[in-house]
Amino acid sequence: GSRFIRIFSESVLSVTPSDNLIVIKTLPASANAAAEAIDSLKWPEVLGTLAGDNTILVVVRCDQEAQEVAARFREIARAR
Repeated sequence: GSRFIRIFSESVLSVTPSDNLIVIKTLPASANAAAEAIDSLKWPEVLGTLAGDNTILVVVRCDQEAQEVAARFREIARAR
């Protein structure tokens, strides 16, 4: 919901696509909550997320979708 989107927008520092992966850098100790926000969106392009302390790896179906999904993540991150 909107709470997860707020957490995502407040914690994301950068969004970088590479092939069919997207690397999202967050504030320290924020990656798990931001990854939960991504999972809550239930976007069909997103196959899964893996979160560390300050980094999320998002796996999408193909290279083209990675560019599009990364752009959508950037829009959410700017919508503070």
